[in-house]
Amino acid sequence: SESSGTSVGEAGSTDTFTVVLNSKPTGNVVFNVTSGDTGEATVSPSALTFTTGNWNSAQTVTVTGVNDSIDDGNVNSTTTIAINTGSTADSIYDSVSSQTVAVTTADDDTAGFTIAQSSGSTSVSEAGSTDTFTVVLNTEPTGNVVFALTDNDTDNTEISYSPTTLTFNAGNWNTAQTITVTGVDDSIDDDNVTSTITVSINTGSTADSVYDSVSSQTLSVTTVDDDNSNAITITHSGGNTVVNEAGYGRYAQDWTK
Repeated sequence: SESSGTSVGEAGSTDTFTVVLNSKPTGNVVFNVTSGDTGEATVSPSALTFTTGNWNSAQTVTVTGVNDSIDDGNVNSTTTIAINTGSTADSIYDSVSSQTVAVTTADDDTAGFTIAQSSGSTSVSEAGSTDTFTVVLNTEPTGNVVFALTDNDTDNTEISYSPTTLTFNAGNWNTAQTITVTGVDDSIDDDNVTSTITVSINTGSTADSVYDSVSSQTLSVTTVDDDNSNAITITHSGGNTVVNEAGYGRYAQDWTK
């Protein structure tokens, strides 16, 4: 007997159903209770024993949801209640067919990824300083997930970064990978420049189709300018500049001879 079906959540919620005999046995009747997918739901107890004294008292089986880190949607499995013929004393019950209970485990995972910038922002200077950000998956993939990194600095005069591709799998999905951004020097007084780096799924190289539909994300990078068009540099030949009214140049110190 189920109360409106049997449904649990990955967060560990529970649901119950009951089992009771239809007739009084002449000896013990033992059932095995097994989950068809212990990665989604577990059952307790794993065995039920009815006797001539309790045969008409329903016994409760508790189903508990099992958490995973995969975006696999709601999963349906079955719990089987079957006579344990080796432990059952009433031979009439040996031929009783098994019964199953359908169990739905509600998923609580959503495929995605998280970008974290050091100090909450990314900034470099034309002098070649560096800054970093990290990328990590939000759920465990069923195959490789590959990212491509691109930017809008088309002439490569503001930033460079490494690596330009990232690969996650079931073994490293929750370990953040670091991208290092380096400022690129130019000789133009162009003030501080903001560039955009886009992190997107490479669907052609990604094996987990759930991640194919995950949206790209962008982050801004500021490159601090180190050029000043309001300044000029004056260099003296010989360390100073001396002229004479006669129109001679820097050898004026000899004209008194």
